[in-house]
Amino acid sequence: MGIHLNNVTGEQVGDHAGRCDREDSCGYHLRPSEYFQLTGKKPFRVTMPTYRPKPPTPEPSFIDAAVMRASLARYEQNNFCRWLCGVLGEERAFELKALYQIGTSKHWAGSSVFWQIDTANRVRGGKVMLYDVETGRRVKEPFPHVNWVHRLMKIEPYHLRQCFFGEHLLTLDTVKPVAVVESEKTALVASGFIPEFIWMATAGKQNLNKEKLKSLQGRRVKLFPDLGAFERWQSLSRGVAGVSVSDVLERRATDADKAAGLDLADFLLREKRAGVTV
Repeated sequence: MGIHLNNVTGEQVGDHAGRCDREDSCGYHLRPSEYFQLTGKKPFRVTMPTYRPKPPTPEPSFIDAAVMRASLARYEQNNFCRWLCGVLGEERAFELKALYQIGTSKHWAGSSVFWQIDTANRVRGGKVMLYDVETGRRVKEPFPHVNWVHRLMKIEPYHLRQCFFGEHLLTLDTVKPVAVVESEKTALVASGFIPEFIWMATAGKQNLNKEKLKSLQGRRVKLFPDLGAFERWQSLSRGVAGVSVSDVLERRATDADKAAGLDLADFLLREKRAGVTV
């Protein structure tokens, strides 16, 4: 009678299971379910994977611009802005504060809001961070002081799709070359020392990708990765027209610098831009 398979499970059953070819004359028909009942065997169940299409990427959410504008005050209580005044001078520091729309938060005493504003002037999000007023370094003890405005305001659902910090500045000058760093602090410090570029920040090591770089096509773009991120950023930039990667930190860094993972701001502040050619 040949090999018999259960049509449901695909499992092989005995030769005596199934329907006789001469059913018109003998009427023999042993269903597979009856075969398993008679033999005591349990059928092997084949579970087919359920196809679930990937859900579409949700549209980005935005913060009301009035919320951002309300934060643009109380700079005497803003640790980062006070520190920046000491580094660049009050006039230049306040120019950059206004350009980048740095806000003040009440969440932690002295904390700042670094707003992400896209080229359509929509507020994608606001990152709240606390800096030490004396050193200009982020406060990480007893925990990293980082949060987002939409979380603090309990806006739900909120689909955070980050853009470059400083991206809105691209609409103010369509000729000036663009420089990209990782941290918001570095973008502001570098802008103070090297105003020949529009300085933007990825706001996180993993936030740089080819999609964001392609959004800058048509501009001259130079990337300034932190120490330890050069190879990754170089790989991401391959094949993207107009984008180059600076190796200034790789060439100048000591072993101690590399171990500390210093960035461009560290070098500029340490050397006051002396000899730092970008």
